[in-house]
Amino acid sequence: MPSRQQRIASERKAAKLHTWRASLLRARAQYFGTVKGPDERSAEAAAAARFGLTDEQRRRLVVVRAEETE
Repeated sequence: MPSRQQRIASERKAAKLHTWRASLLRARAQYFGTVKGPDERSAEAAAAARFGLTDEQRRRLVVVRAEETE
C-alpha cells in the first residue's frame, strides 16, 4: 500500500494539465489552437469539443504536446 505522500504526489501528477497544439491534417496541417489536458486522449476530446469537429475531422486531428517554458 503506498504511503500518504506517494498517493498525494501521484494525484498531483495525474491532475497536472499540459498544453497541447491541435492541428487537422490536410494537404498541409491546419493549425487550430491550443487546448489543456493531462494526456493526449483528453486533449483530443477537448479539441474536438472546443473547435466543433465532425467525426471525419476528428479522425484527422493531431495533438502534440507544446513546449513548456516554466
